[in-house]
Amino acid sequence: MSSPVVPPGRRPAIDVARVGALAVVVAGHLIMAVVDRGPDGAVRGVNLFELEQAWRWLTLLSPMPVLFAVGGWANASSSPASAARRLRPLVGLATVVVAVWYLPAVVELARSGERGVLGDGARLATQPVWFLAAYLPFAVAGRRLAGVARRPVWSIGACLVVLAVADLARFRYGASELIGWLGFLPAWAVPWLLGAWWRRVADEQQVASRPEAVRGAAIAGVCLVVGLVLVGRAGYSPTLIDVVDGDRSNTTPPTLFTAVVAAGHVGLLMVAARVLDRLGVRRRAAVDRASTFSVPVYLWHLTALALCSGAVALGLSVPERMTVGWWLGRPLWWASVLAVTAGLVALSAAGREALVRWRPRPDGTSPGGVAAVVVGTVLAAAGAALVGVRGPTSVVLAVSTVTLLTVGWRLLRA
Repeated sequence: MSSPVVPPGRRPAIDVARVGALAVVVAGHLIMAVVDRGPDGAVRGVNLFELEQAWRWLTLLSPMPVLFAVGGWANASSSPASAARRLRPLVGLATVVVAVWYLPAVVELARSGERGVLGDGARLATQPVWFLAAYLPFAVAGRRLAGVARRPVWSIGACLVVLAVADLARFRYGASELIGWLGFLPAWAVPWLLGAWWRRVADEQQVASRPEAVRGAAIAGVCLVVGLVLVGRAGYSPTLIDVVDGDRSNTTPPTLFTAVVAAGHVGLLMVAARVLDRLGVRRRAAVDRASTFSVPVYLWHLTALALCSGAVALGLSVPERMTVGWWLGRPLWWASVLAVTAGLVALSAAGREALVRWRPRPDGTSPGGVAAVVVGTVLAAAGAALVGVRGPTSVVLAVSTVTLLTVGWRLLRA
């Protein structure tokens, strides 16, 4: 039997980390979602960590920093054109997910004047799209960001300074939350830049695992100490997800603590990289197959969760939350959501294949070249930002969001 082949320019650990991170996101959402009926018989939903607040520190395991770190590694040599070829299918699928929910939400808004059940479902189901607001511009600027990452102390230090100043202005001097959004890109640039720096070091040195693991352990150790100080002395919440009302958010917008924890994740990933390399080589075929479906599963899984929650609203019997019956029924609930997710992924894949046969993918570059890619990136990222921050709260906002994503997708041709 022939040995598994690793594609040129790829590192198995990075492929495994990407698939694993997306799988953990999906699993985390399924575990956190608590859907049942209240005393009045109405369906209700809550986050598990709101019910068990002592577990909230587990949200520090949120793997989104890993996705940005592996993005920094994978796109370190990317030009706008090469990045656009990879990003266009992703933006296209994200646009479909948003349109499927936002268009009926528009009808609901036009009829009632306020967001109802469809709008609430749209808000939940489209949340995975938010990460494109940072991922798209970083990927298109991949080669330039890799150049900036050659001086990690200065580049990452500048990001941390911006975040520290924004946090100080908000938390100490009462500045508007809008100030915090100035740190959105710097916060997620920290793991991205570390990923790009890590790739340069690995490419230049071609050393064994020890120096890589030692560097990673040092980064993780420093971040652990700094994170503990920020929680203990500066009042930050030890979470990466908004789970408890009244806690200081590290997500909307991200904070200095978010960036520190993200850097720690990169350090741990560096420590585990050689083990993940071996796993990726041994299970190459499984990793490649999982990579094909991981992003569609990520984008559709909350739609499946919303549909299953709708089934509860329509009368599907579920045990009362946190009872023995509820815990015993959790595997069946997760299996149901994953089964619906699989159906949605298969349906979207069939639709994409039919579209390609009907209208073959263009081979040339877009009329505007790099300029069109940059504009398309800005528009699609703006649409993703609206999805993450606002949702379909008005007809104008919902239509604008779908339009931005659609036009951005059209321009990402290279």
